[in-house]
Amino acid sequence: MKKITVALLLCIVTLFSCKKGKEMKTDSGFKYILFTESKGPKVQIGDYVTMVMAYKNSKDSVLFDSRNNGMPIRFKLEKIPFPGSYEEGLTYLSENDSARFFVPADSLYNYLYKSRSANTIAQENTGFTKGTLLQFDIKVLKLQTDVQAEEEMLMSIGEKEKKERVAIMNYVDLKKINVTPDSSGYYLLIQKSGKGNSVDSGRVVTIEYEGRFLNDSVFDGTKMSGRPYRFISGAHQVIRGWEMAMKTLHGGDKFTLVLPSRLAYGEEGIKVAQTGNYIVPPLTPLVFDIEILSVEDMLPVSRK
Repeated sequence: MKKITVALLLCIVTLFSCKKGKEMKTDSGFKYILFTESKGPKVQIGDYVTMVMAYKNSKDSVLFDSRNNGMPIRFKLEKIPFPGSYEEGLTYLSENDSARFFVPADSLYNYLYKSRSANTIAQENTGFTKGTLLQFDIKVLKLQTDVQAEEEMLMSIGEKEKKERVAIMNYVDLKKINVTPDSSGYYLLIQKSGKGNSVDSGRVVTIEYEGRFLNDSVFDGTKMSGRPYRFISGAHQVIRGWEMAMKTLHGGDKFTLVLPSRLAYGEEGIKVAQTGNYIVPPLTPLVFDIEILSVEDMLPVSRK
């Protein structure tokens, strides 16, 4: 399996900054600059694409750069979200091709914000200046069919899961955690026992929490949001590890939970939707400090 190194990523940056390309225009009017061109099959809907991507706005401000995540982007091209998108541009490229696409800022804003959220962020607050074009620099590193991608992912996940298990065991030893893990693989350390209601399905649970990586750096929590978090138990509103552990707990309980990635954010991790940067990388074990503030029955819905 071909590995993508930091040195290769740096070479790709040099490619975009130093080499002149060939200006292209499709029948639909899509304009792009082709830096390198291969003779292989073009990207098609349904293919898995591994690529390096960076894009910036008309003020030359970089809005996203996949190198900041330390790894290339890999995804399945499901659809063309709008005419003139970078996804459309990918269908003109083959493996090892590199190009610069010019994407309408208004179209990308409408797709990312207006079509997905009721609480729309004003366009001037996104970096997508009205009436301008965003510059996408892309290098296609690998092109795979469904079958090829699944085979490679299974091999890769197997190795990463082994490393994850070792990382969790090292953390358990370092923190001198002496509880036995649940059969599902999570560690539950009760710091304080409460006497409130049990966390039964259908009840509203209010908590304070802090989410950390195994190196103790914080990635999320109620201190960041400034308010407690509420969810309905059993309604799949929280990660699987929370649901499993809290089934045995009560209001007032305070505890630490160590979760393998399969009970947290798994193979997908969490990304910032607007930039694509990871908040939680794929296959990352996590630690949560949680206090259950209250467990309440849902109020019945009044009928007129």
